[in-house]
Amino acid sequence: MVRWLIALGLLAAAPPAALAAPPLQRYAPVVVHDSAEQSPLTGVKAFAGVVPGVLDGAPQPTIYGRRAGNWLQYWLFYAVNTQDRGIVDVGRHAGDWEVVQYKLRDGFPVRAVYSQHSGAESCSMQHVRTRSGRPVVYVANGSHANYFVPGTRDRPWPDPNDQADGKGLRVRPKVVRIAPGMPPWMRYGGAWGGAQGGRVPGAQASPRGPAFQGVKWDDPGAWARSARRCTRDRCDQLGECDGRETSGAAIAAAFGAAWALLYGRRRLRRLPADR
Repeated sequence: MVRWLIALGLLAAAPPAALAAPPLQRYAPVVVHDSAEQSPLTGVKAFAGVVPGVLDGAPQPTIYGRRAGNWLQYWLFYAVNTQDRGIVDVGRHAGDWEVVQYKLRDGFPVRAVYSQHSGAESCSMQHVRTRSGRPVVYVANGSHANYFVPGTRDRPWPDPNDQADGKGLRVRPKVVRIAPGMPPWMRYGGAWGGAQGGRVPGAQASPRGPAFQGVKWDDPGAWARSARRCTRDRCDQLGECDGRETSGAAIAAAFGAAWALLYGRRRLRRLPADR
């Protein structure tokens, strides 16, 4: 019953031209940025001359879509991730691929999965906001994590909170269909950008292209099953989830202190005795 109510809602909100479009076009998301975003959604042409197979031209907000079984999958590209993370303020990197996807049943979307940092969140369509029949994605400032509702997201210390106020640039990007090897830049398996992670704790490397992102591309259903359950409107205000954040920080601090004590004792045992 809920599924049919959702379908009727989408049909009622969609303009006639959208109803005639194929599902990949019809359910392409509306992307809403944070008001402070400095690197909004763009297209791969921003990396012309950097990534083989990308043609020259002025980049425009674009999403790259495909249908994989009963999933509609959309890849979003940003020229740079500007969010610092960790204690030493690392995390910025050139190139940033994000992904959102919608599960179809009887031709209508029934579930959405939005990428958020190294994980994802999964919600039924009754918890997805829409605009003119299209689902809406709220993008966090700098990190480009995708959320179902606007607000401030508490994240575990020492990572910064995500700000996605929904008051920034709103775009209905064009959709370019992608497949393995098509367009030509989809064959490029290298990094989209020159950032190399791992040298400093928390440092992030530039990502590889969509077809080289493992389970997200290879098995959208498995990736959806790994996503955390829908938080709806929980944790969308500053301090709302600080209980978990504070307890997590306390556990991390206790573990660090125990490790330091154990390491110090081992070092003392290795010191030569006084003569």
